[in-house]
Amino acid sequence: MKLKNLLLLLLLCSLSFGGGAELYLKYCSSCHGEDRLGGHAPPLFPPFFNIPEERLYRIIREGAVGMPSFKELKEEEVKQIVEFIKSPVEREKLRWDEERIKGSVERVYTRKVEVKNLKDYTLVVERGKNLVWVMEGERLLDKFTFSSMHGGIKFSKEGVAYIPSRDGWIGRYDPTKGELKRVRACIYLRNIAFYDGLLVASCWVPSRLVVFDNQLNYIKSFELHGRINAVYELHSRNGFILTFKDKPLVGFLDRKNLNLTYQHIEESLEDFAIDPLEEYLIGSVKGGLKIYSLRDLKSIKELKALDIPHLASAYFWYSKGDFYFATPLLNKPVLSVWKAYSWEHVKDIPLDGNGFLARSSYGTPYVWVDMSTDSMLLLDKRSLEVKKFTPAPGKRVTHAEFTGDGRIAYVSVYEKEGALMLYDGVSLKKLGEFPANLPAGKYNFVNKSRYFEGAQLGAQVFMEKCWGCHHTTENAFGPSLRWSVQNREKALVIAHILNPENTYRLLGYSRNAMPRIELKEEELKALMKFMEALKDGWMD
Repeated sequence: MKLKNLLLLLLLCSLSFGGGAELYLKYCSSCHGEDRLGGHAPPLFPPFFNIPEERLYRIIREGAVGMPSFKELKEEEVKQIVEFIKSPVEREKLRWDEERIKGSVERVYTRKVEVKNLKDYTLVVERGKNLVWVMEGERLLDKFTFSSMHGGIKFSKEGVAYIPSRDGWIGRYDPTKGELKRVRACIYLRNIAFYDGLLVASCWVPSRLVVFDNQLNYIKSFELHGRINAVYELHSRNGFILTFKDKPLVGFLDRKNLNLTYQHIEESLEDFAIDPLEEYLIGSVKGGLKIYSLRDLKSIKELKALDIPHLASAYFWYSKGDFYFATPLLNKPVLSVWKAYSWEHVKDIPLDGNGFLARSSYGTPYVWVDMSTDSMLLLDKRSLEVKKFTPAPGKRVTHAEFTGDGRIAYVSVYEKEGALMLYDGVSLKKLGEFPANLPAGKYNFVNKSRYFEGAQLGAQVFMEKCWGCHHTTENAFGPSLRWSVQNREKALVIAHILNPENTYRLLGYSRNAMPRIELKEEELKALMKFMEALKDGWMD
C-alpha cells in the first residue's frame, strides 16, 4: 500500500475508532494485513473472525501458537485494538471475481537449477526474509522471493511446485526453466490441492473453490456456503474432497467433469484427514475422532480424545503388523497415538509445550514432534518410547522434514537469528547448518505428494514381511521386487504373494521356494502401492 493511501486509511480509521487503528497498524498489520484481509496470519474482521472479546484480550496479551504476546500494551490499548478489529470491513473490499483473478497473473524469472534427484528436492520457507530456498539433499541450489507462504506446497510428478500464500496468491515454480508465475485466487486462502493437471484452491474470503490448470490458467469457481476446512486430492474418486467447520457436509469435486456434489455426515468437523490407502475419512470433533468409510460415508467408529486432534499434521506408519497414526492435540500439550484400520486409542504422551506438527518418513525410525520449545520429541515407531532431541538449546525449534528416503532430517531453529539444521535421520548426527531468519515450513517432493503416502506405508510392510528374501532392485534369494513388478502382471504378483503353493508353475518354476505370507487386507494394499511406485522408478 502506498504511503499516501496508508496515511489516509490511518486518519480515517483513527477518527472513527480512536487509537485502535493506529495501534493495529503498529502491532498487528505486519501479520494480519494493513486492511485486515490477512497476511501471515488470518483476517481480522467479522463475520469471518468471530472470537469472544475476553478470549481476544487473552490472545493479544499472552500470544498463541505462531503469534507473539504483547504484554507491554496497556489495558486501554488492548481494548482499542479489540474494538477496531471487531468493526466491519466494506463489502466491496471482499469482492474477488473471475476478472480480478485473470488480471492478477504475474511472471518473474529466477535462476535455472538442475535437480538431479527429485526424491531429495525440498523447498524451505525463510519467513523472516520472504524467501523460498531450493534444496537438494545437503545442497542449497537457489533462493527466490515469495511472501506470506502458508500451508502445504504441492508438486507435480515433473517437479513443478505450487506454492500457496495466506493472502490468496498461488505461485508456480519450475526450477528447470527458472520461472515463477503467480495468480491471486482470492483474498484469503486456506490451502491448495494438486492432482493430474488440476490445481484447486480452497478460499475463506470469499468462500469458494477456485480451479486452475497446471499452468495457473483460471478454469472455474464454486461458491461455498460454509467455512471450508481444506481441500485434498482423492485418487480413489478421481478428484478432490473437502469438508466444512460449520456444516455436516463432505464435498466431492470430480476431476473429469468438474461437478461438485455433497453428501451429509452426522456433524460438522473441526479438521479432517484421509488415510494413506484412501479408504476412510478421519474427522476431528470436540469430543475426539469420528471415522467414516469413504465408500458410503457411513460412520463406523467414534473415539474419545482429551481435546481436538490436529489431523492436518497427523503422520501414519506401520510397525510389527499394525498401522498407527499420531497427532498433537490443538489445545493441550499432548501427542495422541492411535491404531489405524482397527481404530483404537493407544496412548497419550505429554509434551513440554503445545505441539503442532508430527512429521516422519519411512527411512527414519522416529516420528518428530515440535513442542514450541527448544526440543523435539522423538517417538520410536516400533517401541512407542520417546526421547527428547535438542538441536539448539534455548532457541525454539519447529517443523521437521526429510528427504524422500528419510536419510536427511531438516529442522528449523525458528528465531530471527535462526538456522536450518540438517541431521542424519537415523543416527541424529549433525550434517550441516544454514543461517536463516525465521525458517518455517519445509516441503519435500516425496513427502508432500499424496501419490507416495500409501507407498511409504508399503515400504515399511515390505521391510518387515519380504526383505529377508527380496531386495528392491537387486537379486537376493528371489528376484528383485522391481524386476517382478516390471515383468509380471499385477494380478499374478498378488496371487503369488497370497498363495505361492498354487502359482509357482505359472511363473515358470519347477518347485515352490516361497513361503506363504500372511497379510491383512491393508498390508497387501500398502505393499501393492509400494510396488507401483517402485515400478515407476520413484522408490528403491
